[in-house]
Amino acid sequence: MTVQITETQAKIIGLANKRGGYSIEADVPAFGKFPTKFIAWEKEQGEPPLTGQTILGTFEPTMRQKRFVVDGTFDSETVDGSEMPWQVNWKLTAFNRLENAGGAEVSNTTAMPKTTVSGDPRPSGGAVFIDANLRYRVDQSMINDRESIRMVIEHGKTADSDSIYTDVESVLAEAEKIAAWLNKRLEVRLGGGLVGALQEVGATVTKVAADVEIEPEVPAIKNEAELRDFVEKQGWKRSKVTGILAGEGYGSAALYLAESGNTVQGLAQLLWDNLWDVE
Repeated sequence: MTVQITETQAKIIGLANKRGGYSIEADVPAFGKFPTKFIAWEKEQGEPPLTGQTILGTFEPTMRQKRFVVDGTFDSETVDGSEMPWQVNWKLTAFNRLENAGGAEVSNTTAMPKTTVSGDPRPSGGAVFIDANLRYRVDQSMINDRESIRMVIEHGKTADSDSIYTDVESVLAEAEKIAAWLNKRLEVRLGGGLVGALQEVGATVTKVAADVEIEPEVPAIKNEAELRDFVEKQGWKRSKVTGILAGEGYGSAALYLAESGNTVQGLAQLLWDNLWDVE
């Protein structure tokens, strides 16, 4: 997903009252698997969304995160569109509460207009009717498409940082297989799997038994030593582990764990979600 002004669904996790505005933490699937923190909302815009609400919001990037300038990923904090969503800070400029986040049609409007630097008000956008569930599926599928290309390129790197893939056609051919796999897993998760299908037709599920492969669960991981043992037992290649971390914006496991809110259990789950059935 190229960083730009983005209209997408989000669930508000936390709201902190700051001088001149609010700092919002939200689960924004289009921006990645983990919650997005420090989303700005100015008080002059009106009342912010409340904790627990699901919204269709308009998000605008403000600057690159300082840590990516410090580590040399970028040479300045100025956003130019080359960044990934998790590499920038965001502000919320408009939103509409979704009464039914599961698929009701909603109007992308808000009572308060956005204000330009000159002070002249401008509307946040016309009324656009959209199925929120479909919008989420499309946004996530687009992320999967881009992620599959990144994974192919990472997989194809040699010791000399060259690639075994010599043309765009070969990269896209391999990426299509990965994207199809990622999107299939997305649909299974959103559909609730077998249990969800039964419940949709009115069944009361008391027991589920099927001759299918069941995705195992991640065991409890309490510290870094247990995390290392867990990774070693899975037999994951180091290049695949570092590739997943790089995709989330971290150069190593140590940098991931150094960020506030990240845990060894969360890292184990991240790797598991992406690698548990990858040879």
